[in-house]
Formats: sequence, structure tokens, C-alpha cells
Amino acid sequence: MRVGENGLHGRFSSLNRTPLMNRHFSLLVLATAFALGGCAASVNRASAPDTPPLRAAAVPTTQVALFITGKPTATHSANWHTFSAEWRTAFQSAASNAGLGFAYFETEPASQPAGTTLVKISVNDYRYLTSGARYGFGVMTGNAFIEADAFFIEMPSKRLLGTRQYTTSSSAWQGIFSAMTDKQVAALSNEIIQDIQRK
Repeated sequence: MRVGENGLHGRFSSLNRTPLMNRHFSLLVLATAFALGGCAASVNRASAPDTPPLRAAAVPTTQVALFITGKPTATHSANWHTFSAEWRTAFQSAASNAGLGFAYFETEPASQPAGTTLVKISVNDYRYLTSGARYGFGVMTGNAFIEADAFFIEMPSKRLLGTRQYTTSSSAWQGIFSAMTDKQVAALSNEIIQDIQRK
């Protein structure tokens, strides 16, 4: 009789634990989703409030060309090639989503077909951090950030359409979910493409 009671008690205990276990599992799934997605990166415009809008190109933009350069302290960083590759990938995706062609150049191009807007990114400073480093070491890794100037140039005339200053940064209060360099570059790329389409 005792064996039967213990067995019945065991079954009731298992049933009582099931909702609690389900709640714990749900919380774990939610936390994992946040970790994989992270917080969205926000782009700040450092340009002066009276900065004029970008000039309209003589021919509507159908292609965006990207050239990345920067101050020696930026271009001589150990992870510069990885950082510039992030830009190439993110910019290609942003241009494609906007229905624009894309070209990437290691050096400033001498010429490009009409309808091309060359975006020359000049990186003033940055700190490259991966999401993995943030997840592994938390806020002790510090914050990722980017400070860059963008020059919008009409090709093939090389007429300057305008300039913009952009900054992004992760934050300590968002913890491990704060947007790291890859998400910041993606946000910057989308913002720049939108600026081209607004002109």
C-alpha cells in the first residue's frame, strides 16, 4: 500500500512540477532569442543642425559605390580588415534591399558610370567588438563605437553632393544584449542608403 501511495504521490509531484519546468524553459528560450538578436543599434548624426541637405544628382542613383578609408590610428588597427569587411557586407545588403546596384573599392575609383553615387567613408575612430566577446565577458569588454564622416560624390563628374557625420555606440545598461560592431555597421549602412534615396 505504501508503494502505491508513493507511486501516486510521485505522479502528482511530476504533474505539479511540469508547469514550473515549462515556465523555466520558456524563459530560457526567450533569453536565448534576446541573446541571438540583441538590441538594435541606433545611429546618431553628429552633423551641425544647419547642415544643408544632400544635393540631387544629375542622374538618379541606380548604383552605390563604397570606398572606406580613415585616420592612420583607425586604418592601422589590427582588426581594420575585418572591420572594413563588415562594411562591405552590410552595405551590399542595404543597397540590395533598396533595389540599388553595389560596387566596392579598395582605393578611390577614378570613374564610375552615370547614376553612381560614391560613398567615401572616412573613419575617425572605432572600437571593434564582437557579440561573442560581449556574451562571454559582459560589460567588462567595454563599448563598441564608430565615429565616421561620409562624403557623397556624384560619378563620373566627382561633384560633391554633401557630407554627413555619423556616430554609433553600444551601452553598458543594455549589458550583453547591446549592439556590437556588426549591428552598428549594418545600422550605419542602412542610414546612409536612406540618405541617398532622400536627396
